[in-house]
Amino acid sequence: MMTNDRAGTSPSLVKSGRLVRRGGAFILESDDGNVLELRLMRVPVDHVGKSVAVTGHLLTPEVMEVEGVRTA
Repeated sequence: MMTNDRAGTSPSLVKSGRLVRRGGAFILESDDGNVLELRLMRVPVDHVGKSVAVTGHLLTPEVMEVEGVRTA
């Protein structure tokens, strides 16, 4: 039987917006007006303050686990 480590999580999606740092957290001020706290495996310091597209899945409506970050 095959298992999926992500069973029960939302599917991957792409969100775009401005990446900012608040305290110790990275935040995406998304183009749709929402604010997402990002859980990152790598620290994208080169992208802070810039428009980015992040790929990942939502842990909660306000928290996204990020698989990748690229310049938008």
